Amino acid sequence: MHDADSIVCGETFVDVMNIRTWVFFYLICFVAILLAATFIVQGISPLFWVSSTLIITVVGFNFILISNEIRGFKKRKELMKTFLEGKSEK
Repeated sequence: MHDADSIVCGETFVDVMNIRTWVFFYLICFVAILLAATFIVQGISPLFWVSSTLIITVVGFNFILISNEIRGFKKRKELMKTFLEGKSEK
């Protein structure tokens, strides 16, 4: 019988398989931040506020996504522990 940590590790391995989606998302975010930083460094005045807003939006959205992923992982881990404890009692 497997313990809770090995199954949770197996679950994270399955989650890591969805990394292709995250790679494209972070590449798009990196290009957006790079473009915004270029506009700011070049001193293009009309695009300064747009660039600043884009940077704040991208960083904030990434922070929200990561915190939700961490929260979801903790919930799945607790659910798996309660499931395994209930199954071992039978």
